[in-house]
Amino acid sequence: MKNFLSIVISVVTVFCCAAENIEGLNGVFPEHIKCIAVLTPASAPNPKSVRKAIAMMEKAGLKVKVMPNTFVRNGNKGPTVEQRMADWNMAVNDPEVDMIIPTRGGKGAQDLVGLIDWQKVKERNLYLMGFSNITYITSAMEFHKAGRPIAGPNVGRLASATQGAKKHLKAVLAKKDIPPFKLTALRKGDASGRIYAGHLGMLQGNHASKFKVVPDNRVVFIECVNRDTATYDKLFGKLLKKGYFDKVKAVVFCHFNGMKDPQNMDALLEKWASQLKCPVYKGYPYGHKNDNYALDFSITANIKDDTLYFECGK
Repeated sequence: MKNFLSIVISVVTVFCCAAENIEGLNGVFPEHIKCIAVLTPASAPNPKSVRKAIAMMEKAGLKVKVMPNTFVRNGNKGPTVEQRMADWNMAVNDPEVDMIIPTRGGKGAQDLVGLIDWQKVKERNLYLMGFSNITYITSAMEFHKAGRPIAGPNVGRLASATQGAKKHLKAVLAKKDIPPFKLTALRKGDASGRIYAGHLGMLQGNHASKFKVVPDNRVVFIECVNRDTATYDKLFGKLLKKGYFDKVKAVVFCHFNGMKDPQNMDALLEKWASQLKCPVYKGYPYGHKNDNYALDFSITANIKDDTLYFECGK
């Protein structure tokens, strides 16, 4: 009987998982997001993965407008600043566009934030989703209170996103039924605050810029990639010294992958947790992996009993 029940439970589990499967990007984007602009505000993208994701979005019923300079290369670099700004302005001034998704991060988004017409972004209240170097843009949006910044997959990452990441993005964009997530405690404690998220190096760069976001009373999610622990520690130390974390409600460390010395990372996270006064957790799947779970800055993160809950409001 016990073996029979185990088999039944397994079959039901498989059936439920299959029923929740998202084919491509079908159903991920809500009805109020009908047209997406694709552009390259930083480094040159991988055309193959970007075109694959564009095809997936179009198959899901979305209208996708690829800006003229998206795939331009200037030597080993992507579009020039002038080309990137031309594409940005074209997207923002197009009344059909509901959301902007950059092709990738890399280097260069910081060149645009001082040139963007933030009043126009505020008037349009556009969604923008990206991560890594795009942290410069989502942070500047937060600074100017312009648009709807979401830390989540760039276009190239949408093509390879896991089922879990796509289901999570669907819930985030709909702002309802976002499932809770169990975290690993480094410094236990309950917390509640609006979400702020980004790449460690870009958060440090933003904090040193004229568009500085001070994350007081926020739950801060941090990711990074392709550094060694000494570099990570230096970046984190700069923020710590400037009082960046003094009034945050909690810190959640996310993906730190592609490391040169991954065996040292757990010890480094423990060290950082000992230097902070707020609750500290790790294990949320945001960052440079295919399981990149989106984080909408307008949503409140509640942490209780080592579990992350999302409070969407209206």
